[in-house]
Amino acid sequence: MLSDLKHPNIVSIVGFCDEQHEKIIVTTYEAKNGSLKEHLSNPNLTWTQRLKICVGLARALSYLHYDQHRGYGVIHLNVNSSTILLNENWEPKLSGFKVSIKQSLNRMDHVVLSEPIGTIGYLDPEIEKSKGVACKSDIYAFGVVLFEILCGRRAYIRNDANRLLAPLVMQHYENETLPDIIHPDLKNQMSGYQISVRSLRIYLETAYSCLKEERSHRPDMLSIVNELEKALEKALRFQPRPENFVRPFLVFCFSLRL
Repeated sequence: MLSDLKHPNIVSIVGFCDEQHEKIIVTTYEAKNGSLKEHLSNPNLTWTQRLKICVGLARALSYLHYDQHRGYGVIHLNVNSSTILLNENWEPKLSGFKVSIKQSLNRMDHVVLSEPIGTIGYLDPEIEKSKGVACKSDIYAFGVVLFEILCGRRAYIRNDANRLLAPLVMQHYENETLPDIIHPDLKNQMSGYQISVRSLRIYLETAYSCLKEERSHRPDMLSIVNELEKALEKALRFQPRPENFVRPFLVFCFSLRL
């Protein structure tokens, strides 16, 4: 399967070893800047850079789920900020395929009976109900990553009162208090009105839709790629206003209409 995957945002296989009880998969070294997990709270990682990482990852997952050239789809099942590597240009490279499942393209939305697979904090809540996984299990995990990037914190913090990020952001989103938990350095950009309001709104709506409890209510990766590309385009086109037009952060928050 890995030898079939050829995408700029997926690690490339070099070869493998299977001898003398050694089973090793060798991939290209794509982590010059480590994993995304190490940079969630990086004050130097700008909104535009974060968006580019999200778009690259979304394209990788769309390729896994829908590429027609392979004749089958791939459910990754281990999407998290540790399996997203960052190369020297801060481009994302998805890795961690050890629990991935191949599935016929016309059955990607069907449930594959399985024990819960994945990482705590990213697990699809429908797995227990359906007794299996589906491609939209990846969508849920991807939504968690989107909020990790926005909030600058990990999906699961063992000794924190709010250990799990997903229910925390859902609560804040629905109470219209999400700006309270946005990464402080992104807040500074927002308070200076240095990012597009529309870009952030598209991002928030997309991330929230990925975390819908019912799989049927979550978008597919093709739609997600389209929305995140629009968010990135608007962020790149936005030009900061002159200093005398800078809005206070409170006004900015209201303009999001969460």
